[in-house]
Amino acid sequence: MSPFLTMVTLYYLCDQAAAHRGMSPSEVAQCMANYEALKLEFIDEDPARVGSVERAAQNRLGYRGFKAWEAANPVMVSEMRRRARLQLGLG
Repeated sequence: MSPFLTMVTLYYLCDQAAAHRGMSPSEVAQCMANYEALKLEFIDEDPARVGSVERAAQNRLGYRGFKAWEAANPVMVSEMRRRARLQLGLG
């Protein structure tokens, strides 16, 4: 599996876990770090310093890029969400 697909798989696992059960502090931290890295996949420049105005702009750009990717891949997104629910025992 590519690094990108690994990040997206973890993102949907985190998304479904957060929607259906509580998460431990370590799970939350891991999920947040993964989401930050995932958004950075959609920018073309080196990440700016965390906490900077530039990084906030990169996060917004990355978020929009990720949402565009989801919109362009609805079948894959639906299947990844379904698999995440199954992995979490949510049927």
